[in-house]
Amino acid sequence: MSSHGVGRLHIISGTVKAMDYIEILQNKLLPTARDLLGNQSWILHDGNALCHRKKVVQKWLENHTVNRMNWPGQSPDIIPIESLWFKIGYEISKKKPLKQT
Repeated sequence: MSSHGVGRLHIISGTVKAMDYIEILQNKLLPTARDLLGNQSWILHDGNALCHRKKVVQKWLENHTVNRMNWPGQSPDIIPIESLWFKIGYEISKKKPLKQT
């Protein structure tokens, strides 16, 4: 997500390993950044998960000139995605989805 909108949704099942994360960056992040921002510069803000810190990921980010924001780990209260998840939950609850039994 950015100030220009929300990008492609990618549903993840299970644990994300470094190569999974790189695939997401390649197939979701870069196209979304191009769609939303064109040629404007941008900074990636990730959540400091273990797979984000792997050397192979850091090398991929360097090779694709993706700038990362330095961010303290274990800071869920200041990660913007938390606000987006709240908004999604709120919008879903307004539709009164059927509960599965």
